[in-house]
Amino acid sequence: MSESCCIVTTTIDNAKIASTLAKGVLAKHLAACAQIIPGVTSHYEWQGQLEASQELLLQFKTTEKCARKLMEYIKKAHTYDTPEITMIRIGEIDSDYEKWLKMAVVLDIS
Repeated sequence: MSESCCIVTTTIDNAKIASTLAKGVLAKHLAACAQIIPGVTSHYEWQGQLEASQELLLQFKTTEKCARKLMEYIKKAHTYDTPEITMIRIGEIDSDYEKWLKMAVVLDIS
């Protein structure tokens, strides 16, 4: 297939907000699947201090065509000042799963 699939990820510290974010992304058809993975401990430097936070990891399965709009949606809906939002291209993917993913994701230009 011509269009590549990818995974967009972010982390967040609130399960209710994570669920709301996942549902919003799916309702807008910006991703075919949203996974919320609890129990992530993030270690990082913020404003000159070493920090550690309990977070949830969100993974969104989407297409590269929709990834930019998805990332913009996440940034607007996120509660962090500077959220982690990354995209990873999928090198290999099961063809049946790829077909389903691409049918589920619809880029709404509006």
